Amino acid sequence: MRRLLGAALKRHRNALGLTGDHVVSAGAVSSPAKLSRIENGASNVKFTEADIVRLLELYEVPRESEEHRSVMMRAQLILDTQQPWWWRHKGVVAAAFSDLLHIEGNASEIQTYEGSYVPGLLQTTAYMNAVFEVPKLDEAGDRTKLEQRREVRRQRQQLLERTDPPEFTALIDEALLRRPFGGPAVMREQLRYLFSLCENRERVHIRVFPSSAWGICPPLTTAMTLVKLPEPEGLSEMLYVEAANVTAVWVEDPPRLDEHRASLHGVRQHALSKADTLRFLQDRIDDLVDQS
Repeated sequence: MRRLLGAALKRHRNALGLTGDHVVSAGAVSSPAKLSRIENGASNVKFTEADIVRLLELYEVPRESEEHRSVMMRAQLILDTQQPWWWRHKGVVAAAFSDLLHIEGNASEIQTYEGSYVPGLLQTTAYMNAVFEVPKLDEAGDRTKLEQRREVRRQRQQLLERTDPPEFTALIDEALLRRPFGGPAVMREQLRYLFSLCENRERVHIRVFPSSAWGICPPLTTAMTLVKLPEPEGLSEMLYVEAANVTAVWVEDPPRLDEHRASLHGVRQHALSKADTLRFLQDRIDDLVDQS
């Protein structure tokens, strides 16, 4: 979250062609070093809400604009949050993913499309273990990190167990549900879990994106998540894009954000209905029963 806040502030400063010395001369921050630490998302820099307000005023960001509200929301989340639960696993939690964990915990609505794996929030233990399998685990350090990754995912899944969970919509590509990932028994258990969630959870919505829709509305990427955060005046949206096991970024450039948002909307429009999703899942479960 600190990185996202810093990147937004730096973008506005650069748009006006201001240097760190200009910002200090204007009285917005006490030193160029502090400004640099804020912009780089340093965890040890202290700032106040008033500091961010002064920077936005200097950068001529209108107080009533969506951008002003978005930046202030990020600052407030940082100021209100104690050390997060995943801090003890920081060695295996990448910066962009740390931001996702932070933001998910404050979300009112989450929409995600997955084309490679069942979304992490919905994975069974056996399926998760299959995802985390790697060719070689010869070093004890690697085994420790693997168990840490499992623990982070298990704790992350508690988000949907809260008494006030966010509205969660998972758009899952048909192709990945046809792969017997981890073997027929593992996949059958995973499909049964998805069926149960789809049928019984009021705030969890699971929809299958059929292969036939690829010719009409191909997804822009293999994994993208749109998070909506509650604000006094409407909602602020943030979009997270991931390449499986490679990298992840937050999309903030307005044209790219619009493209990804439109792609996610198209996927949702062409996904199967709840009834058809349940029928698809049951058929896949039956197929895997026959294979065992």
